[in-house]
Amino acid sequence: MDEDNRYDEEEDEGELPPKVEELAQAPVPTSLKGVRACMRCGIIKTLDQFLEYGCDNCPFLDMAGNHERCNQCTTAFFEGQVAVMDPGESWTAKWLRVDAYLPGIYAISITGQFDREVEEELESRGCRWRCRPVGSDPISMP
Repeated sequence: MDEDNRYDEEEDEGELPPKVEELAQAPVPTSLKGVRACMRCGIIKTLDQFLEYGCDNCPFLDMAGNHERCNQCTTAFFEGQVAVMDPGESWTAKWLRVDAYLPGIYAISITGQFDREVEEELESRGCRWRCRPVGSDPISMP
């Protein structure tokens, strides 16, 4: 084996490739009890995680430290879960329209409705959201 091409474990010990390091920081639920989905992006975390850190994709929703805002912007009513490791390259992330978001666990479909003031705030920012009102047909929604 050529000395120049040999992998030196001691030199790289402790260093992770950038992609692996990014995945290691991905927000995932710390428990399966009490998980909720952000009604805008669909990321799934526990209520405590939303309270402590807010939504990683939607910091402008100001959920961190605000219990009322967490209840307005998250829901326990969602179906299915998908682990998205590489949003930009994942066909599933593109299908769910989360390909511009961070790696994490995402809900497949979300039922709920924002308060009118939150909807107006999102509209003024030009933001789309993934939640659908109860009883709406997910096939006919854009």
